[in-house]
Amino acid sequence: MNFPCKSTLAIFVLALGMLGGACAPEQIGASANGVSGRPSFELFEGHDGQYYFNLAATNHEIVLSSEGYASRTGALSGILSVLNNAGDGANYELREATNSQFYFVLQAQNGETIGMSELYSTKGNATQGIENTADVTDTYIAFLATRTGARFTILEGQNGLYYFNLKAANGEIVLQSQAYGSEAAAMNATFAIVDSGALKGSYDIEKAKEGQYYFNLKAANGEIIGTSEMYYSKSNAKRAVNSVIKLLPNVNIL
Repeated sequence: MNFPCKSTLAIFVLALGMLGGACAPEQIGASANGVSGRPSFELFEGHDGQYYFNLAATNHEIVLSSEGYASRTGALSGILSVLNNAGDGANYELREATNSQFYFVLQAQNGETIGMSELYSTKGNATQGIENTADVTDTYIAFLATRTGARFTILEGQNGLYYFNLKAANGEIVLQSQAYGSEAAAMNATFAIVDSGALKGSYDIEKAKEGQYYFNLKAANGEIIGTSEMYYSKSNAKRAVNSVIKLLPNVNIL
């Protein structure tokens, strides 16, 4: 089970919350119904300031949990690693805990731990948990290939850099990104699109040399994080800005 190369990779529905006794995760970019009936990833920031993720099955049961990452981009890299490795049974290691229960870890090709399961009362249950985790991951990847609605898509360019597009429900590209050095960095930037894109003041409408118009979406620090297509008139560009603002609350990030 591998991600396709040089093609769209990821529309993920993310949940962002706090670990350890804090409030329940809050969906970002999708309603709770947006993940109904399919597996999903949940991304959390812990009280320690690190980022964690869970992989949840269709019934919302957590089948895999990560270790802490210093940044959200790092946690997103971990999620990508799950999708690249969880389908191969050779990447799991079954272990016995000190209390005689069992659990498993998912490892990358370099032996680094990507995620860990809950505790199981028997070795057989833990073995079944490995199979379930692989199935959940396969189901999630199948969802990526068939998803519809407003969404981000990420692609690798011929130059080896990564870009994302924001697509409307009809598949039309309404916003394109700058280049990023990694797939996870491009994914991380989609959060800025959702955060800044809700504010009308984040958009600047510009006139191109050819006389057409386009708009840039800027992050809070003034950095351009998305650029539109060309429009024949400034009024059309303004209408497109309003369309993006209305679109973003319905976009699945992870």
